[in-house]
Amino acid sequence: MSSEANNTAVGAGVRSAGSPRRFEYAPPRAIAVPLSEKMPRGAWLGLAAVFVGMVAAYHVELVNLVTQWATNEGWSHGFVVPVLAGLFAWWKRDVLLRLKPAGTPLGLVLILMGVIGHVLFRAGGVVHMSYLSMMVVLYGVVLWALGWDYLRILWMPISYLVFAMVPPSTLYVKATTPLQTVAAELSVRMMPLFGGEAFRMGTTIKVHYGGGWALLDVAEACSGMRMLVAFFALAVALAYTTSRPMWQKVTLAAVALPIAILCNALRVTLTGVIGTTYGMQYTKGTPHAMLGLAMLIPALVLQLGVAWVLDKMFVEETPPAAGAGGRA
Repeated sequence: MSSEANNTAVGAGVRSAGSPRRFEYAPPRAIAVPLSEKMPRGAWLGLAAVFVGMVAAYHVELVNLVTQWATNEGWSHGFVVPVLAGLFAWWKRDVLLRLKPAGTPLGLVLILMGVIGHVLFRAGGVVHMSYLSMMVVLYGVVLWALGWDYLRILWMPISYLVFAMVPPSTLYVKATTPLQTVAAELSVRMMPLFGGEAFRMGTTIKVHYGGGWALLDVAEACSGMRMLVAFFALAVALAYTTSRPMWQKVTLAAVALPIAILCNALRVTLTGVIGTTYGMQYTKGTPHAMLGLAMLIPALVLQLGVAWVLDKMFVEETPPAAGAGGRA
C-alpha cells in the first residue's frame, strides 16, 4: 500500500497499530491557520464592540457573581469554572484552527433576544435569569462571528459557565430540602457501620452520646447541594476531556449525582461519629468544613472507578487495515 493510501486510511478514522489512545479522533485534513488570519479587521472591531457592550450591560451581574464567589465558600469554585471553560476551548484548538469562519445573521437574532431578555429580567428583579441571558448572548456572538461549525464545538465551554451561577434562593431551598432528608436518612442507616447509634426526626439526627442523646442538625449547608454542584462540574470536566464515545461521557457525568449524595451522607455520618467520640464541638466550624473538603477524595475515587469499569467492560473494536494479512 502506498504512503498516500496509508494517510487516507488514517484520516478516515482507522487507528494505526500501536496507537496509545483509545477512541482517537482524527481532525479534518486541512491547513491550520490562526483565526487572526481568517477574519478581516472589520470583523475583529465588531467583536471588540460587542465585548465592550456585554461588559457594560452585564457589569452589575458580573460584579455580583464575583462577590458571591469570594464571600460564599460554598460557591468558591466559581473562580475555577471560567478557567476550565477556556481550557475546554483550548482542548479543541486543533479542530478550531482548521475551521473557516462562516458567520450567519441568525447570531444577531440570538444576541438581540438575549439583550431584550436581560433588560426585562433586570426590570423584573429576576437576576438569575439575567445570568442565563448572558449565555444566550455568547451563543449568538459565536454564531454571528464564526458560524455553526464553531458553535458545535464551543457550545460546551459556554454551557459549562452555568456551574458558576448561583441559583435563586427559592430554587435553592426547594432543591436542598429533599437532599437534607436523604442525607439524614442515609447517615442514620450508615451510623451502625461505625459503631454508632442514631435515629432521624425530620432533618435532625439524634445520636447516642455520653450516656444520653445529642442532636445533629442536617442544615441547608449540609444538604450536599454545594458539593453536588462542584463535583458535577468536575465530573463533566473529566468526561469532556477523555477520549470516549459520547454515551460513556454522559454516563460519567450522570453518576456524579448518586456519588455526591452518597459522599455527603458519609460526611454527615462521620460528623456524628467524630462528635460522639471526641466531642460535639468538632461537628461545627473548621473541622466540619475540612471534613467536607476531604469527602471530595472518595468522590473522585468512585468517579475514576466508574471510568475503570467502563474501560474493562467495553473495548473499542478496530477494523483490520486493508491488506494486513488475508484478503483486502
